[in-house]
Amino acid sequence: MAPPTVPSAPIRLFSERAAKFAKRPVANVKLKKASTAGLSVFRDYCANSSIHGFKYFVGSGRTRFEKIWWVAMCILSLYGCVSLIGTVYEKWRRDPVVVTFAEQPTPIYDIPFPAVTICPITKVKSSVLNFTAVYQRVVKGFGNISDEEYDRFLAMLQVCDFAFNEFLDDQRYDNNLVHVLQDMAIPFEEMFLVCAWRNQYVKCSDLFKPTLTEYGVCYTFNGLSADDMLKKQEFHRDFDHVGETHSSVNWSMEEGYQSNTGMDTYPRRVVSSGANAGLVVLLKSDQNDMDYLCGNSFQGYQAQIHTPDQCPQISIQSIRVPMEHELTIRVEPYMITTAPNVMAYSPSKRLCYYTHERYLRYFRIYTKRNCELECLANFTLHMCGCVQFSMPRAQGVSICGIEKLDCCDAADAILQEQGLGVTEDSSKMVLRACSCLPACTFLQYKTEISQARFDWRRLTSTIHVFEKELNHSELSSLLVYYKEGQFIAIKRSQLFGLNDFIANCGGILGLCMGFSLLSIVEIFYFFTMKPLINFCMRRTRKKRKIASVQPFVSGNTYSNAFNKIMRETA
Repeated sequence: MAPPTVPSAPIRLFSERAAKFAKRPVANVKLKKASTAGLSVFRDYCANSSIHGFKYFVGSGRTRFEKIWWVAMCILSLYGCVSLIGTVYEKWRRDPVVVTFAEQPTPIYDIPFPAVTICPITKVKSSVLNFTAVYQRVVKGFGNISDEEYDRFLAMLQVCDFAFNEFLDDQRYDNNLVHVLQDMAIPFEEMFLVCAWRNQYVKCSDLFKPTLTEYGVCYTFNGLSADDMLKKQEFHRDFDHVGETHSSVNWSMEEGYQSNTGMDTYPRRVVSSGANAGLVVLLKSDQNDMDYLCGNSFQGYQAQIHTPDQCPQISIQSIRVPMEHELTIRVEPYMITTAPNVMAYSPSKRLCYYTHERYLRYFRIYTKRNCELECLANFTLHMCGCVQFSMPRAQGVSICGIEKLDCCDAADAILQEQGLGVTEDSSKMVLRACSCLPACTFLQYKTEISQARFDWRRLTSTIHVFEKELNHSELSSLLVYYKEGQFIAIKRSQLFGLNDFIANCGGILGLCMGFSLLSIVEIFYFFTMKPLINFCMRRTRKKRKIASVQPFVSGNTYSNAFNKIMRETA
């Protein structure tokens, strides 16, 4: 019996469907599913987001025009947010520090009494050197001059107000200059007559100590010692620049005075204002020693009011104390402090240096004046091969003689003009290290000066004091005291911190888009956590596998088994 014929149409249809199913690309199916899932997540986020305007991106009840309009509005709002935040960031980056008045007044006993440096106009006694007479003999050739007189004359040329070095060009270096100036200096007791500190008479030699300045040997009251201010290991050993010996272990400019130190401390300080809590000095000048050629027709003294941690520079700032006059200097402190949170910014942004941030080779304490003096010394050495006698220098560096003074003046002029950009390329490398910003804790003394005629002769003749000491002398009086017992300091504080920047950004985003920190949590939740949770839940709900259907091919194992089943059924 012949086997029954199997209809070919159903088998062909089944085979075609199976083949069609088998040739379907699996990657395209997954990509389409992923795209659909991502779109679904985006729609879910827009519908439930707390950010203003996003819910109008989706919804079957809105036209395409409405959706496009809301997208455009949100983009414009986002652009405005970015622009405003950029402006806030630029302000934070450019000007993070502001200078304002302190909230509380500062008493004057929290700061040291100003240092007072006094320099005599008359540099030498006439019995030691008659400058005018020697000048006539040297320049005009009137008579002979000894080697000792000539050395003293050359030394005086470097400290006189008038410069006569155009007549003398045969001295490049003078390493013995300071010793000659010290030997010629007028004795201390012949300049200081009476000194009073806080309304009590004090021996003048206990208050004033010798200090070397560009005007020769001067005397400083209340200055720091060389051990506290200078790096003596870097200095030469030829002579001492500072003669003070009192230690300032209980005070620093940044920290102030230590607690429980009392009034017996150094640098000296006062607790009240007025003349009774100040410094009084009577200065005398011998009429026989006055030399108008060296003194530039002015006789008397020059004084400078400065901070104790600063090297005096009389040529930059000084007050003239004329003879036969009583000079009163009322002092008002000007102080800038810096808040601790400003330290995190770079010096270029806060425009100041802390002492530990700026290295000075010769000074332990950083101040703007000390930095400028060291910079001038380095640049003078670079240009002239030597330094002036009052400048800090290392061992082995020569002191400039008369011939080099023009070079020293040129170096000073170039240093002052460096901000104009006209410096030569060879000098720019040296000047680049001269960025002398102010110290972050900065103290300065503003002065009010008044003077009147001092009729001291009538006083001394009446009470019969100092008559012998003041014979053939002129007398000057100097009084220095605080104007007020308190002052308002200036405080350098943070204008824009990180918290302020975040608050400004949050306010801008909240105003324009309703954005908050929870909006960031929402983005994280809808695009990471929620899809992951849904995927895990689908995996747990899946209870069976879907068997794959193989395509029907005539002659294979599947087709033979199918034919056998059909014959048995027939």
